[in-house]
Amino acid sequence: MEHLRSIGIFVRAVELQSFAAAAGALALTPSAVSKAVAGLETSLGVRLLTRAARGVTLTDEGARFYARCRTIVSELQAAEREASGSRGAARGRLRVALHTGLAQGRILAHLPRFLELHPAVQLEVLLAPGSRSLEAEGIDVGVFIGEPIEKNLVARRIAEIQFVTCASRRYLEAHGVPRTPLDLREHNCLVYSRPNGRPYDEWTFTQGDETQVVKVRGNYGANEGPVLRDAAMASVGITRIFDIADASVFARGLLVSLLTEWQGAGPPVQIMYQRSGRTAPKIRAFTGFVASLFEDHKPSIPKSGRKERWPMYRS
Repeated sequence: MEHLRSIGIFVRAVELQSFAAAAGALALTPSAVSKAVAGLETSLGVRLLTRAARGVTLTDEGARFYARCRTIVSELQAAEREASGSRGAARGRLRVALHTGLAQGRILAHLPRFLELHPAVQLEVLLAPGSRSLEAEGIDVGVFIGEPIEKNLVARRIAEIQFVTCASRRYLEAHGVPRTPLDLREHNCLVYSRPNGRPYDEWTFTQGDETQVVKVRGNYGANEGPVLRDAAMASVGITRIFDIADASVFARGLLVSLLTEWQGAGPPVQIMYQRSGRTAPKIRAFTGFVASLFEDHKPSIPKSGRKERWPMYRS
């Protein structure tokens, strides 16, 4: 029992990949976080984390220990919420902004169940194709794809998206089927335009330990995912879409997935809310509920210290 506090600090440091970030989230000093983790390592007789200037990463022993501790901390938090009873019940007006594609594909159909669980909440939903300013627009919670554009936000990764490379059957019949990522250089590829105007024209593919980065080109680009998806369905070319929001187009035979033996890591789905001393019960309830809807895409904790930064994506 004496190690429970240190375990909670360790889990938070792993989730945020930084002693400094964990200290900010827990209202502690970075040295207190470091001391708690070091004490835990001394007691266990193993090194749990590798420290570096850019953050902390799990060792093999640390990864196994974290997998157990995450469950323990989650159960303890659930027990605390249950013990607090109605005093911590979710209530009041809750204004949320949801990425349009995620909302339509994953979230909206489940919101009646959320209101059944929390009848004292008055929910207002805003659909957003891209980022919204939570503070300026009085938004309590945002669920977006990519990284936050505001600094004073808690951003919790709840899902990892995969890109699916795809085209229509008619396009493939006319131009052939790419067998490897490098074959895409001979095809008309439909490219997403980032918010800063730069095209996302370097597509990364992984297969086991092998990685291929392909510079693609084509005659059509857009800053909205559905525009590229619809152009692909119209046989304009090959594009990449999110596996979370657009799975139905494959089930209906409108698009064919390509290079299925290769993985294409995409941007994260993140729940965001303003940082404060104590998170309101209604925000905790909503973030936990939405996170549960993405369990099949739950993010893993990388051992490498490098975490790719993604732009805020539009639907």
